[in-house]
Amino acid sequence: MGTKIYGTTGKILRIDLSEERIWEEGLDEDVLRKYLGGTCLGVKYLYDEVKPEFNWPDPQNSIFIGSGPLGGAKIAGSGSFSIVTKGALNNGVASTQANGFFGAYLKFSGFDSILVQGAASAWKYLYIHDGTAELRDAQHLVGQDTWEVEDSIKKELGFSERGMSVFGIGPAGENLVKFAGVLGDRGHSASHNGVGAVWGSKKLKAVAISRSAGRIEVAYPTEIADLARKFIDDFKKTPLFEWGTSKVISGGLSVGDLPVKNYTTNLFPECPKFDGGYTRSHFKVKNNPCLFCSSHHNELMTVTEGRYTGYFGKEPDYEQWAAWGPQIGQTDPGAAVMLSNEVDRLGLDCNESGWIVGWVMECYEKGLLTSDDLDGLEMTWGNVVATHTLLRNISYRKGFGATLAEGVKRAAEHIGGEAVRLAVYTMQPNTPRTHDH
Repeated sequence: MGTKIYGTTGKILRIDLSEERIWEEGLDEDVLRKYLGGTCLGVKYLYDEVKPEFNWPDPQNSIFIGSGPLGGAKIAGSGSFSIVTKGALNNGVASTQANGFFGAYLKFSGFDSILVQGAASAWKYLYIHDGTAELRDAQHLVGQDTWEVEDSIKKELGFSERGMSVFGIGPAGENLVKFAGVLGDRGHSASHNGVGAVWGSKKLKAVAISRSAGRIEVAYPTEIADLARKFIDDFKKTPLFEWGTSKVISGGLSVGDLPVKNYTTNLFPECPKFDGGYTRSHFKVKNNPCLFCSSHHNELMTVTEGRYTGYFGKEPDYEQWAAWGPQIGQTDPGAAVMLSNEVDRLGLDCNESGWIVGWVMECYEKGLLTSDDLDGLEMTWGNVVATHTLLRNISYRKGFGATLAEGVKRAAEHIGGEAVRLAVYTMQPNTPRTHDH
């Protein structure tokens, strides 16, 4: 086994889904020091073990899931982890992160990271607990959304809400939507570059890790504790501590950074209703911190006014507010809460989803797409019901949803002509973050 150093377990858990084989490997100190953090170590393994000629859905593609040297330490953000693989949108390197509890629970169980290779013949989920791991049948989980998967696995294995961290894919990942993500811990999202589609290609529905009794030693515990306190003290001086990233909405509008109606305008007078100062004082809010974090960043929210009164889910982050409000010309913050959570449950990346719905709406407005093209949907600006249906059609590759499941650039090129000019995307091809660049 490799040399154990502070901040690490010195072990990687390897899974071969094709052979249903699980084993451990040591991580040497020089490797851990040279490739610092989950992302760097993941890129090393991708470079070393996945040849350029292998494509994202090939069994030879690998999925690296890893935590960094502060994973599990008593400091905000220590539940974070990275996923590194060859991504579905651009068939190149995908690196995406999520917070919550998963990264810390992985370290508590005795592993710095997980490396998955091969492809299962039938749906599986990985269960990690107390330094051991096993593959379990997941056929009964197929079709479940990401919140349902969490509930089902915790109930099946007998764990409380915080006694286990579960990250998995929804219908979008199962159906290889090219912007499917991996979500867990009630709405935390690792979703860039179609990593959820890669999980789907391997028939890996979820990874579940129990909160084991293990602990991570850091070299300078007193200094880390002081740094953790200073970080929170400094963060308390910003509006984000109390109000979350929704505060970016009003600031973004003031400098022209807020995307409105697929870049067709920069006017959104309803912006104040999407600000945390309004939503947190009008909707019912419950604190929902990540591990070792006291910030009010990731609350749970119940809508208390408007058409979606009573809807319960995670409070949207900035990019979700922007995607399901101004980007699609939608003015009801309660509807934005609902759409944000439905996107998470389906297992989609909110960025690409928002851009593709906004593009469809602009094409519909300009007559480039009709309701006949869109399976009967009237995709007018701000149409919440039609948007919800379209997102489900994308996730199940139903009708025109199968074309949209390829992402904005490919869908626009499929339509051709003026539709390409209206599409917002990078040349990778994927969409940017939800800002007006």
